[in-house]
Amino acid sequence: MAFIFFSLLSFSQETINLQREKKIISYLQKSDSCKVAFDYATSFEYISIVLTEAKHKKDTNTEILCYIKLVELYRHAEFFKKAERYLIKSDSLIKMNNNIVSDYNKMYFYNRKASLFSEYYQQPDSTLWYSKKALEIAQKSNNENFQFTSLMEIGYSYEQKNQFETALQYYQNAFALAKKKADISQSCDALVNSARVNRKMKKFDAALQICDEGLLLLANNSNYFQKLLFYDIKQNVYEKLNNKSAGFDNLKERLKYTDLYYEQKTKDKLIDKTTQFELEEQKQLLQKRSEEINSVKKSQLLLMAVISLFVLGLLLLVYYSKKIKMINAQLNVYAKENAFLLNEANHRINNNLQLLIILLSEEINKKENSNYEKEAITKILTKVESISTLHRHLYQSKDKRNINLETYLNAIIENFDTILTENHINVRSKIEPIIMRIDVAMYLGLLLTELLINSIKYAFNNQENKTITVNIFIKENKLNLDYTDNGKKITGQEVKPKLILKLCRQLKANYTISTEKGFKINIIKEIAIQNEH
Repeated sequence: MAFIFFSLLSFSQETINLQREKKIISYLQKSDSCKVAFDYATSFEYISIVLTEAKHKKDTNTEILCYIKLVELYRHAEFFKKAERYLIKSDSLIKMNNNIVSDYNKMYFYNRKASLFSEYYQQPDSTLWYSKKALEIAQKSNNENFQFTSLMEIGYSYEQKNQFETALQYYQNAFALAKKKADISQSCDALVNSARVNRKMKKFDAALQICDEGLLLLANNSNYFQKLLFYDIKQNVYEKLNNKSAGFDNLKERLKYTDLYYEQKTKDKLIDKTTQFELEEQKQLLQKRSEEINSVKKSQLLLMAVISLFVLGLLLLVYYSKKIKMINAQLNVYAKENAFLLNEANHRINNNLQLLIILLSEEINKKENSNYEKEAITKILTKVESISTLHRHLYQSKDKRNINLETYLNAIIENFDTILTENHINVRSKIEPIIMRIDVAMYLGLLLTELLINSIKYAFNNQENKTITVNIFIKENKLNLDYTDNGKKITGQEVKPKLILKLCRQLKANYTISTEKGFKINIIKEIAIQNEH
């Protein structure tokens, strides 16, 4: 009889554990679905229920899984500081319990850590290392979802390192995996990245074809974010191909889906739920302490007065702590709202600058305008493009006071691709990755723009070899800009380009000009510069 009793008891416990496991899986799956639909508050609620249960049952693996889920939730909502906080919690728990942590949790942790290093810390080498660790475990356990996300992160790391062919191979492998699973969202993620890399490699036909393939997959889908990304790439490609009409059409589509996306995306409720959850945890902690105090009261009556005073002090502390926490939570809400509004304003400015560039380009192409008018509009256009490039880099960067000079000035040179190609001019540039203050970078951008315009317009005769060389480097704590062209028109003549010299004065920079073998200007500026690590 005793054997039967214990067998039934064991069977009952196994049934309870199985039901509990099913409930946990169900709640976490619901959390993932809500996250994808931008219902962050409900997603957070499901995770917090499972986390509370895991702590109560001292289920370390489930607790770690919940913290990693919170990392992903806050990363998806772009609250990177919160994501970083839970990443540290996950890391600490994994290190403390390494011998019992499941392979799934390790794989998931490495995968999300790679994602955070990619988006927030922007460290491609670290992203690559953690992604490969996650991919190795995913392949061993045949987990296709994590194989996909790891392949995407690895591809993006190689893209950041400008190893485009390698990046493209990983994106194509990720697409093949998503297609095999018939996962439209993952398929489109891989196609967006592939199209972007093809655009960077100037394989414009391939980029357009991939975008159209992705938009076809999304024909009956409400994933506005992926749609606006495809239209953004198409608009950029058509501008590179000098097809202003198609570029304008795709810009309108991009603006439409941008508005729909921001209407769809909500974050405020997540902040409220987070505050509520943290207050609940604090409440449980206080309740536990209160029980301990009551236990001490019963066993040590002589300390009653001391404990009473302690409880009173603790309650006052909790009251003011709670009050301060609520005020801080409200301030955080306002800060998030301001950040969102600033982000939206920057987005609108960027769109208006792009629209202005398209309108100026169309004005240049009008036949009724004289050559003089076209030249004047072209000068305005190049300066607007220079300002647009500066704004775009600032908008995409976390640091709003400084900018990477290499990325910014190379983007300005890239804006001249079409006109340089039409005039058979080759540009060789070597620009060090210098972190520069925004005000100085803006003048350098305008200076480089004006130098390129002058070379294209005045430097060259009907000569076969037309070359412009741009070198920017640091020597003896001074910024050096060496610009030369081999144009023969002004060889041996004395030139004083007024706007260029005025920009040098505004920069407080020294310069020397030579026309012995074409045009050459050397500009030197003493400046505090922070080199990129």
